[in-house]
Parts: sequence; C-alpha cells; structure tokens
Amino acid sequence: MSRYIVILGSLDTKGPEVDFIRQRVLAEGGVPLVIDTGVLNEATIPADITRQEVAAAGGSTLQAIVEKGDKAQALVVMAAGAAHFALDLLAQDKLGGVLSIGGSRGTALSTRVMQSLPVGVPKLMVSTIASGFNPFGPYVGTKDVMMMHSVADIQGINAVTRSIFSNAATAITAMGKNGGPIMRSNKPTFAASILGVSTSLISQIQTLMDPEKTDVIAFHAIGTGGRAMEELIEQNLFDGVFDVTPSEVLQDIVQSSCSAGPNRLKAAGQLGLPQVVATGGIDFIIEGALENLPACYRDRKIMRHTPMITLVRTSAEEMRILAQTMSERLAESKGPAAVILPLQAFGWFSMEGSPLHDPESDQAFIDSIKKYLNPRIELIELNTHLNDPLVAETAVKFIKTHLK
Repeated sequence: MSRYIVILGSLDTKGPEVDFIRQRVLAEGGVPLVIDTGVLNEATIPADITRQEVAAAGGSTLQAIVEKGDKAQALVVMAAGAAHFALDLLAQDKLGGVLSIGGSRGTALSTRVMQSLPVGVPKLMVSTIASGFNPFGPYVGTKDVMMMHSVADIQGINAVTRSIFSNAATAITAMGKNGGPIMRSNKPTFAASILGVSTSLISQIQTLMDPEKTDVIAFHAIGTGGRAMEELIEQNLFDGVFDVTPSEVLQDIVQSSCSAGPNRLKAAGQLGLPQVVATGGIDFIIEGALENLPACYRDRKIMRHTPMITLVRTSAEEMRILAQTMSERLAESKGPAAVILPLQAFGWFSMEGSPLHDPESDQAFIDSIKKYLNPRIELIELNTHLNDPLVAETAVKFIKTHLK
C-alpha cells in the first residue's frame, strides 16, 4: 500500500511552489497529499484537504479565524488541524512523510505539525530562515525535523528554487518509502546520557553490555538530548537507564540554555525502570563565548571548551542545591536506582591539575547527596574518577542485577 507524502503550504501565497513540489513527488513515484494551511486569500491551486477542513479539525472555522484577526491564534488552530490529518494518516499506516515550504510563519506552523509526529517519520522543512540568526531549537524541538535552507526566497519557480524544491521532493519521497515511527527493539535497549566528559564511560558501558546482544543509545545532554531521552523513556522503548551525565538538572537550576526542563531525571523512576546515576557534567555550567560570559561568573574558574562554549565551575551552594534536587527526584522512583559517587573527580575537567578542579565544591555535593538521598536509593562510593573502568563495571552490574 502506498503511503502519502503530505505537503503543507499556504496555497494563497505559495500555490505555484507547492504545485511544483506536488508534481516532483509524483515524478519520483510518490503519492502527494496537499494540505492548505492558508487563511486570508483564496487558494491558487486545488488542495486535497482544504483550509476549511483544516480549520474545522483545529476546533474553529475559517470565518471565525479571519474575523478574530489574531495571526498567532490562527497559526495554532491551523497547525492543530493539519496535525489532526497527519496523525490520522499515521494511525492508518498511510503516512510516508511530511514536507513543507515557507517563511517565518510557514516554518513555525509546519514544524509545529511535524513535532506532533513520532521520531522516525520523515519530516523536511524548506525554510527561508534555516540559516542566519534564527536558532533551530523552536522548529526542531526533540524530533527529527530536517531543515533545508531555501537560499532564495520562496517566491516563484526559478533557477534556484527549482533545484532546491526538486531536491526536497526527491528526498522526502525516498525517505517515505522506508520511514516510520521508531519501534521497541527486539533486544534489550538502554538509554544513556552523555557529554564529552563521559564519552569514555559510555563507550565502556556499551562494550560491557555487549553491542551484539543489547543497544545502549546515548543522548547528548545539552537540553534537547535530555528532553528527547525522557520522552522516549515514557514511550516504553527502554529496559533501563544509564543516567551517568545528569548535567541538565544543574543547567536547569542555574537557568542555562542547556536545561532540559523540570522533568529531567523523572521518567525512568515513574516507570519503575532500573537506573543508575553518576556525576558526569554536574561540575560545570555551560555558557556561550568567553567574551559574552555574564559578569557574575567572571571571578570563577572557567574553561574555554570551544570558541563558542565556555564552561564555568559550579559553586558549593549550587552543588548543594543540585544534590537536593536530584535526591528529591530519585526519591519518587518506583524501581531500583543507584547513585555512583566517584570521590576523586566527577569528570575529566575537575581532576587534580585540570582547569575546573575544585575539591570544596565537590565535597559540598558529596556531603549533600549523603544527607538528602533516600535510603531506598543505593549510594555507591568509589575512590576513583568518573571514567575509571570500575565505574562502568559497577554501573553495568547494577543494571544487570535489577533487570526484570
């Protein structure tokens, strides 16, 4: 059975461009389905799902949207309506992928629809704002949305847009033949949090867990990685969690841009999955370029990680708050949980002789975790550093012992 390539577009302003893409998808052997997300003027080409149908599915009417005159609310309603049709196709196994073109409004609307779909379903946004000052975060979120720069404005079919749109149509059609929601693996699968400071530890864990028999899937702990990991844990895709880099809990406390929000370190416990937590990345705050470092951090130990990333050593007070926060979240666990405490150094950058070495702050965390951690949660103290093989062996032993 053929699956549809959904093409989202405002057919009053982007009709010819959408029609060109529809024809290119057909030429590539795909089955296009055009959804009109426009509001104001008349559609210039026929839609498979009209704007009136989209507005109704979004809980309103086109007339009501126009009369209200609220562009932001119109975007929300039309995105909800388009998402309704995309999710309905997905439920019937008739969705091959979603492709859209647009400027700032079209990008905001269409990526909102794309983010309603599970990871694995092909999603491609050809956007005028895919390059420049705009960050991708709001448009990609925790999903696998691909952003393609339109290079020229989306205003007619010409030497530039013809090539870009053709490439986009070919790409989404090809992906649509194989893409689909990710499914639970037929072998034991584990989530893991990772940063550069814990890459060696995760590599050791993957080896000890035997990659032929299990999957250990690592998520980069810079905000979106942690949010994605928590969401996928909630979808029951994992058998256990190696949360050895809970740095995003700290980033949320200090309101860093790398925060994963207040629900970090909760999903595994709520599902009763075995989880082991360590200290990767909890000893530094992630900030931007050194020249833009906030004044409040300038008297601390710092490390220039890259030209665009500066690491700031955590204070003793921040470490105490972090220990209490982690303890409170782990106390809610319905399953087995452990905290591994490497007493010599929490990561590469805080080892003796390294730029962020600060025994006083480390000790504040050690004392506080001992004070606040629920006795139900196992505390494992090791006289070594985070990336010592002993830490990996201990983490793997705990998870294997408590697997259902």
